Amino acid sequence: MKQRYIVCGIVRKGDEIILGKKAKGVAPYPDVWHTPGGGADDFELARELYAKGDFENIYFQNELKREMKEELGIEIANIRSIVPEYRFEPRQSEAMGKQGEMIHFYFLEYLCDYAGGGLRPGDDLAEAKWVKKNELKNISLTPPSEEMYNELGWL
Repeated sequence: MKQRYIVCGIVRKGDEIILGKKAKGVAPYPDVWHTPGGGADDFELARELYAKGDFENIYFQNELKREMKEELGIEIANIRSIVPEYRFEPRQSEAMGKQGEMIHFYFLEYLCDYAGGGLRPGDDLAEAKWVKKNELKNISLTPPSEEMYNELGWL
């Protein structure tokens, strides 16, 4: 089964966070809101760092900055992994990929602060928006995002 290492940013500004939504019917996780992010470009390096538990590595932080710029048009700062403060190890999930194949995802989730830029959805997103944390319970989220926001105490 194909594997992917995904860096995800829980981008905060006050009591709001950013959520993204893929175009209707686009996998993985179509038609629901999710924590924005994307795949690490260097699979071998990501796998090596993951195996070492080096989730705070500058490589992952730079990949997250790149993804936030590409997917949302924003800059971020103060990046820190939710592991081990909120969970023992990164989240994993399996879902259908864009090409119709099953993929095993390793989600490297990071809390970070909004540092600037105009929010606009990139090529992988149909929509992006700021949402108050207390509104998350009213939004259809991906299973991994819902689990994560529960762990953070926001759902």
